[in-house]
Amino acid sequence: MEQQALLASLRLHLPDAGEGEQSLLLSLLEDAAALICALTWRQQVPEALKNAQVRLAVILYNRMGMEGEREHTEGDVKRAADDLPEGLRREIFAFRKAVT
Repeated sequence: MEQQALLASLRLHLPDAGEGEQSLLLSLLEDAAALICALTWRQQVPEALKNAQVRLAVILYNRMGMEGEREHTEGDVKRAADDLPEGLRREIFAFRKAVT
């Protein structure tokens, strides 16, 4: 999946993201790709993980403003965040390369 297709998919998942946020969205896609590559010990994101890359970019977007926090409470509203959701972690780890 090419970069523009990933960006279009990310925009579908983030309807509130404005047109002026394209550079932010591209940066989030790059950050998600870097994380996937680091977790799988690969140089590129495997084609089968491109959808996971978009989902991870959505998570990164939604966590903006929570940097360094595991949970946040304002009045009766409490938000908590895992480092990486378990289902997504398992999906990414299935593509780990063996290293020696």
